[in-house]
Amino acid sequence: MTPFATSAPFARYPHRMMTEIDWVARWRALVEARHEQGQRLDRAHGRPDVWGGGRAARFSAHARESNTDDPILRHAIALAKDAVVLDVGSGPGRHTLPLARVARRVIALDTSPSMLALLRENVAREELTNVDIVEGGWPDVADAAGIADVVICSHALYGTSEVEPFIRALDRAARVAVFVQMWLGQRDGPWLDLFARVWNEPRRLAPNAIDLFNVAHSLGYASNFEVTPTRTWRQFRDLDDAVAQSRQEVLNPEGDGIDALVREVIEPTLTTTPDGVAFARHILRSGIVWWRKEQ
Repeated sequence: MTPFATSAPFARYPHRMMTEIDWVARWRALVEARHEQGQRLDRAHGRPDVWGGGRAARFSAHARESNTDDPILRHAIALAKDAVVLDVGSGPGRHTLPLARVARRVIALDTSPSMLALLRENVAREELTNVDIVEGGWPDVADAAGIADVVICSHALYGTSEVEPFIRALDRAARVAVFVQMWLGQRDGPWLDLFARVWNEPRRLAPNAIDLFNVAHSLGYASNFEVTPTRTWRQFRDLDDAVAQSRQEVLNPEGDGIDALVREVIEPTLTTTPDGVAFARHILRSGIVWWRKEQ
């Protein structure tokens, strides 16, 4: 027997040494594990609107400041002139509002009543008359939303365990192109160390843009991929505000000494800004997965 005999089966039959990854099943496992952890630890888990309690208003303020430099918006606006655009997970209008200034019509869809209340206020303030609002979850309300030329979905997939029907419904709703944006890393990266200190277990990770890219290809969509820096909304009025919001991010722990622990862990990671304090070293990047229908 030669020294290389053990490699012969691989040389002749390489497919036997490779395990095909079921990306849809992997996605489902990630989401379900994270959901189980949240259900087990978070006293506020299952609340009807996760954006309630002022969280939607904070995000809306950030969106007004930063929507012009959002990469997915650049892609969508290039195709939006005189077109119909569907914004799945519209929130308060971060993409809906600038798109409505260019497109013939924008269909804005979201599950959060708090977000949609702010969207209606923002649409009225700008006197836009070409925005249709649909409340509900995707793809359950896909028929109510209808067909569009361009479909975008930004940071709205993390809690969706059944990713295949979600993606296929996005594709069916588009005549021209689909753009989906997710974090390349973990949105809650600044709080991972704090989470482990509070709960004595690691935070279950959410699916990210790499997972999405692999899911899309496994479903037969010839997807493109773009990595881009993204401005985050981790801005706080002061240290007390940072502590309060950080408690929410690590699943609302209770008990004596929790605020002191949160303060001890996050204070060294914060820097002073003109508007308050912000995380100094955590830079997030987004991945945009997109395909045109002719592909």
